Amino acid sequence: MIAKFFNKTKPFNTLVVIVGLVLMYIISYLHFIEVKIDFIFFSKSVLFFFVLLATLFIVNFIVRKNTLTKDNSYSLLIFVLCLGMFPLSTLNSTYLATHLLLLFAYRRIYSLRTTKDTKTKLFDSAFWIGIATIVYPNSFIYILLIYAGIFIFNKSTIRNIFIPLIGFLAPILIYGVYLLAMGDFDNFNLQLKYNFVFLSYNSLKLLIPITLILGYLLWAVPLTTIKIVTVNNEFRTSWFLLLIHLLISILLIIPSLYKNGSEFLFLFFPTAIILTNYLQIIKEEWFKEVFLYLFLVITITSYFL
Repeated sequence: MIAKFFNKTKPFNTLVVIVGLVLMYIISYLHFIEVKIDFIFFSKSVLFFFVLLATLFIVNFIVRKNTLTKDNSYSLLIFVLCLGMFPLSTLNSTYLATHLLLLFAYRRIYSLRTTKDTKTKLFDSAFWIGIATIVYPNSFIYILLIYAGIFIFNKSTIRNIFIPLIGFLAPILIYGVYLLAMGDFDNFNLQLKYNFVFLSYNSLKLLIPITLILGYLLWAVPLTTIKIVTVNNEFRTSWFLLLIHLLISILLIIPSLYKNGSEFLFLFFPTAIILTNYLQIIKEEWFKEVFLYLFLVITITSYFL
């Protein structure tokens, strides 16, 4: 039933996903946040929710604009269910802000498949990654996604190689000059933060959803790749970029400072699109239902583990 319901892109489907996001966000705050609720706390909570909501709409825009999936709502549904599996991913303000900035970069990177405004897209995407690096220094690694896009979409020229470097450094230099002018240059700190202790992943509340998502990806990626490669269409290049995006996100998660599930936020965008493409090649409706219902069950139980 759930697979059939989200098989088409309809306003009501999007509304259902938004309602689900609201419920998960409220439950996450009530379950994980133990502070006095006052006006400032409420204001911040509302602000974070609108960041999440903006994230959802930008994800939908990128998917539709670049035809990363067919006409369905699976990607939005899976993205929100992933958020629900890792509730703390909706509460980490640094990661939320960084992820939103990176989405603006993804929007430009995936649109490199067209021939329009290539140099502007390269500068803009690197500029957004530069800002994200100021917020969360480890996110600099996504500059690799730009260069992957350059080579995959055959945009390799000397100028195109150097434009992302200029775009990336521009906001960082502006930020440094601003702090210097304000006499606060001591706060100019882009030190990488890392943590290679994974003991927290042994807890069931993280182990079960991590196992599910990685298991789904290990199953879906090779099968979907074979299907896409054997079909001569334009989506093949975008698919390879998605796989590189997935790999870069994993490389960001592994050394992340926080090991409480919030770091997996960076994995949700490529994961949702990859798993959606897998569902699109499945003909058995019952299998789609089991696939999505298992996602839903794990999401719900994540709040009780």
